[in-house]
Amino acid sequence: MARNVSEIHRGTDVLNKIGKYVIINKVGKGSTGTVYLSHDPYYRRDVAIKVYNIEEDEDADRARVARKMFFNEAHMVGMLQHPNIMPIYDAGEEDGKYYVVTEHVQGARTLSAYCRPDNLLRVDDVVEIIYKCAKALHYSHGRGVIHRDIKPSNVMLTIDNDVRIIDFGIAICADADISRIEGIAGSPSYMSPEQVQSEDLTSSSDIYSLGAVLYELLTGFRPFRADNLSKLPTPPPIHTYRDDLSEELEQVVAMTMQKDKAKRCASGNALAADLTRVYQDLRTKYDSLDNQEHFDLLRTLTFFHEFSHAEIWEVLRASDWHEYGDKDDIVREGEMDDRFYIIVSGECDVEANGKRIGVLSNGDCFGETSYVRGAKRTASITANGPTTILRVSSTLMEQVSQACQLRFNKVFLRSLITRLQGDGNEHT
Repeated sequence: MARNVSEIHRGTDVLNKIGKYVIINKVGKGSTGTVYLSHDPYYRRDVAIKVYNIEEDEDADRARVARKMFFNEAHMVGMLQHPNIMPIYDAGEEDGKYYVVTEHVQGARTLSAYCRPDNLLRVDDVVEIIYKCAKALHYSHGRGVIHRDIKPSNVMLTIDNDVRIIDFGIAICADADISRIEGIAGSPSYMSPEQVQSEDLTSSSDIYSLGAVLYELLTGFRPFRADNLSKLPTPPPIHTYRDDLSEELEQVVAMTMQKDKAKRCASGNALAADLTRVYQDLRTKYDSLDNQEHFDLLRTLTFFHEFSHAEIWEVLRASDWHEYGDKDDIVREGEMDDRFYIIVSGECDVEANGKRIGVLSNGDCFGETSYVRGAKRTASITANGPTTILRVSSTLMEQVSQACQLRFNKVFLRSLITRLQGDGNEHT
C-alpha cells in the first residue's frame, strides 16, 4: 500500500524532493553522498536514493571521483537484473544534484555484522550465501561487468535470508588509484594480488575477493592484514581458527584465494558447483540425530511450549549449544554481550556485587541486557554443576522470521517479568 509521505516525520536536513521522488527521510551518509528513503507511487515500492556530493564538495579530487562514480552507476540502470544483485532503477540530475535510485530493502544489514568470532553464521548458511554471490558474479561477468570491490560491507543479507550484492556502479569503473583515494576496497584483505599491483583485472579477481569474504565469514578473521599493499602473505589455513570445518570446504577456500589466477576457480559457476557439493554434505550433518535430539530437548522446555516446530528450528539456527562445567562462568558482571541464554539442563547461580542472589534452572532464561545496545551485565551467572545452555545470538535472531522474533520476545520478556515478580532476582 502506498504510504502518505506527508504523514511521515522528515528531518530538518532532508531534501523535500528530487526528480519525481518525494523524500521521506535520510537513512545514511557517506564520503561521496547521502542516501534517502523515498516511495515510488507508480511501481508502489520503496526506493533508496543516493545523492552524490559533487558540486558542493570543496575537494576537487573527491568531487571528480564522485562524478565518475555517478556516471558509472547511471550507466548501470537496468543492466544487471539478477535476484542477488541490488537493482538500479533510475538515475538523473536536477539543479546540480546527481542521484541514483536503487531498491530499498527494509531491515537488511551487510555481512560485516557476521565477521566476528563470537557472532558467526552457521556454516551451511555461509556456504549458501557465498553460493548465491558466486552465481550473481557469474551473471555479471557474463555481461562484461567486474565488481572489483567484493567485501562483507558490499553484500547485504535481507531479513528473509536472501542476498544482495551492492555498489556495482562504484566498482566497475574504479581503477586502483580511485580505490585507494576512496578506500573502496577497505584494505588489502579482500583485494586480489593483481588488483594490488594495479594490473588489468579479469573476473578471476572477483572470485579471489569472494574467497576472502568466505574466509572471514567462516573464521571471524580477515585472511591477512598487510600494512603494505604490495605484500600479500599467504593466509593461515582456516583450520588454524577452527577445527570443525571439512577438508572439502577448506580446499574451496584455498582454491579461490590462489595468488596465481590461473589456478583459481574458472568462474562463478564453477565455484557455485563446488559449494553445492559442500552444502549437501553439511545439510546431511545438520540433519543428523544430534540436531534432532537438540530439538526434542527444547520441545520439552516450558520456554518453547508456544513455539511451532518451524520456529524452534529457526531459534536453533540462530544459536549454539554449549556445555559448562561446575563453577564455569557463563556471563560476568560488567561485561557486554549480545546473546540471550536459555538453560536446557542443569542449574546456575546468580551473583551481584559478590553476593549470591538467586538460582536459575531448566527452562529459565537470562541475558535481557541484549535488548539495550552497549549495556553491561549487572550480574554474573555461574554453572552450579554440569549445565547445558542454548546461547542465542541477538544479531542472528534478526534474520529469523518476524513471527519467530515476536514469539521469542514475548516469551522471554514474560519469563523475565514472572521471575522478577516471584523472587526478585537481579537482571543480567
